[in-house]
Amino acid sequence: GFETRFEATKSLSGLVTLFDRVQIVIAPVSVFNTGRGQADLAYLLSLWAERHQLAGNQIAAIFKRYRGGSVPRVRPAETAFLETFTWATIEPYVDAVMRAHRAQGEDSLDAAWESAGYDAFDDREAVDRALADLRFRLLGAMIPDLDLLVVDEAHKLKNADSVRATGLRTVFDGRFDRALFLTATPFQLSVGELRQMFALFALARAAPRDLMEQADLLLAAIGEYQEAYAQLERVWGQADGAIARDFASWFAADPKLATLPDDPVLRPIVVAAARLVTLKRDTIEPALRRWMIRSLREDKRRYRSLQRERLRPLGEAGVPFLLYERFIAELFRVGEQTHKAAVQINMVSSYGAAREGALLAETERRFDGDAEAYRGLLQQVVGALRGHEGGHPKVDHVVTDALAAVGRDEKTLIFCARVETVRELKRQIEDAWERVVLTRWQSPFPGAEHHDVFEHRVGDRVVDGHHSRLRDRFSRSQDALYLALRERYVSTLLGAWTPTPAQLDQVVATANTLLRQQRVGRTQADRMDWSLVKRCVEQAGAFIVRDLGGDGPDDVHEDALAYLTDQRFVPFGYDLEADDVEAFADGTFTPTWTIENDDAALVLRHEHLWSTLKGPLHDVPPLLRVRTVERLASYLVARNVLFLPELLAFARSQGLSLDRIESRELLPVIDRFWTSAGGRPWCELVRRFLTYANSLDDGRRREVLDDAVNAGDLVRHTVDGESRERVREAFNTPLYPMVLVANEVMQEGLDLHHHCRRVVHHDLAWNPAQLEQRVGRVDRLGSLVQRLREKNGDVTLDVLLPLIANTIDERLDRTVRLRERWLEFLLGAPPKIEEYGLSDEPALPLPEGFAEALRIELGPTSGNMRST
Repeated sequence: GFETRFEATKSLSGLVTLFDRVQIVIAPVSVFNTGRGQADLAYLLSLWAERHQLAGNQIAAIFKRYRGGSVPRVRPAETAFLETFTWATIEPYVDAVMRAHRAQGEDSLDAAWESAGYDAFDDREAVDRALADLRFRLLGAMIPDLDLLVVDEAHKLKNADSVRATGLRTVFDGRFDRALFLTATPFQLSVGELRQMFALFALARAAPRDLMEQADLLLAAIGEYQEAYAQLERVWGQADGAIARDFASWFAADPKLATLPDDPVLRPIVVAAARLVTLKRDTIEPALRRWMIRSLREDKRRYRSLQRERLRPLGEAGVPFLLYERFIAELFRVGEQTHKAAVQINMVSSYGAAREGALLAETERRFDGDAEAYRGLLQQVVGALRGHEGGHPKVDHVVTDALAAVGRDEKTLIFCARVETVRELKRQIEDAWERVVLTRWQSPFPGAEHHDVFEHRVGDRVVDGHHSRLRDRFSRSQDALYLALRERYVSTLLGAWTPTPAQLDQVVATANTLLRQQRVGRTQADRMDWSLVKRCVEQAGAFIVRDLGGDGPDDVHEDALAYLTDQRFVPFGYDLEADDVEAFADGTFTPTWTIENDDAALVLRHEHLWSTLKGPLHDVPPLLRVRTVERLASYLVARNVLFLPELLAFARSQGLSLDRIESRELLPVIDRFWTSAGGRPWCELVRRFLTYANSLDDGRRREVLDDAVNAGDLVRHTVDGESRERVREAFNTPLYPMVLVANEVMQEGLDLHHHCRRVVHHDLAWNPAQLEQRVGRVDRLGSLVQRLREKNGDVTLDVLLPLIANTIDERLDRTVRLRERWLEFLLGAPPKIEEYGLSDEPALPLPEGFAEALRIELGPTSGNMRST
């Protein structure tokens, strides 16, 4: 079968060796970043030195210079290259590789040695690049000829000088007949980026000899096409409604625009339009179709909702921005060099980013003139804004927006490039959420203050609040509330068997017999332990159901019955093993207390959380069932989760006094809560989680349970070294975190789409492809927005751009929109002058027929699938 024809690797050595076993080898583009360890560098430099017959003292001097002598010389004939290839494998290729490396000219080790001698090896970066060339040439020599080279995520090769692009170019030069480059992320479409793609195509053996000449002609035509479009945009921007209608009529009558009108206002529009249509039809579209297939998602414009919010810092909020502009102006006046755009972006990102930026954070350096006075004033102003109260227009807006989304049970993905802003957003969202949680607790406990609700410190002593006291009772097996969030197996696994009064007596008698057989610790021996009560009663009930056989309930799970009647069930629980998720019997004491009928009745109740979730629970593996229930029970009572205050508000509405909460009174209320208006959303949330978790393999499910569910963090970020895979797994669940504040590490290569359809660009980027990559994290096949739109076509994927008015934010946005026009227009979308125009007053839309005539069709058809 096909599955035997391919194999994947993440190493350079695997890229070579796997071709001996399979026809298709799959490797990430990042594979070219490997093989740069000390051992590999030592091998390559030793190989070069020996092949050039340098004397031993010369080689020793070279190694002493290179990287400060940290790389030891090796004997290539006695050492494996990349820990894989012996000298017998390498030796036949060395002479040809050395000749090709020398042909690199000034970038080769040969040229460096001849021009600078030993001093050349003090330049670590130059030597590293030269050794990389040797590494890639050796690999290229060993790779067999390929029929087809397929490169996915090809946009990552747009920089010709990157290690990825250099590696691919050097290894595969002349080693393949044809190439297919794939990407879901379009380029910024600068001439250099497109030319780099053609240069990679030119490495194919079947490539036309004049390929680069053809590419240069196409790129020149694209430049002319861009200029023609800019001219149309200029003249169209002056058109009013009447002129727009006249042009629509003229185009309808003469679609080729072969004639010109006498009207002096309409004439320049027709001239510009005719030039653009001709270039598109005769040059641009045919040339692009020869090389490119583009499948444009036509519905993207319909379901993506782009929301720009222009924020004006008024009054006191505007002072830091005014001071910052004056400070930068003074720096330029006195000739100080600074990257103006970068420092401006700091201020529009957050006060924290401005405060931590080099201009304000630097203490040793002093500026001339009024610049230093402005800096001192700025340091005082933004230093006073160090607290958690907010004040930055964009930060405040994003925090408010994210919290509003949490209130709607919607997740938000915030992209932010400034590390300090990432931390500030997380901190402020958490602080604001704490106030929301306090307000919810004030419903069951009117007038409660922060210290009444939350655990706090008084001197050296930690004092519990309403939350921590009740949370512990749900988790402590000596309290009957322990039962509230645990699965009671009689109703979920034993067909909701209901004992007769006689059978109940039998259950209690058997349960007490089982209890006496256990050996437990002193606490479990002296005080009633509801985890033991539960298991003894459930096993006693399981014995009866087993003995009933065909006379018992119809939907008994046979495997579950075996678990429940196993002798290990009472001491260890349903997973039959001692673990870290559930209390287990372990000690030398015999319980001194007794299980009564009323106790057994609480365990045997049919109405509880998990009885409403039998369907998704059925698909949970037995060994993960207890872990799943325990982690979700812990999640529901976490500090940031609103389950407890909403439950208590319901209990109060049921007439239950909260002055002294009695477990046996509250437990039946909790069991009724799940089917109430307030409880159903919580039940549905758990159902959604189980459905999602059931789609994962056991390893990933365990990771999600032990990290995401166990943490209960409303907000997470990615700047403190936490694994981005762990953050991804957590965010993809329907549970917390509800907000992910991400920097560039989350921008590519991760799926974050399972339960999120909101993206906020807190910090913009100059390249629209980067913004598209961000949105692409949640706009994927099987995404939440796709699932919701199947039920309601009005659902949108919301993309938010908060912009501070009259700052670099607006210039960034306009630049991105200008570049985005070419991402869309040149690759197949109809022009949208009204969307991408840069004037404050948007232009009128082009007539629909004319816009469609300008559309470059690059969709897959038989005509552009032919060989070239």
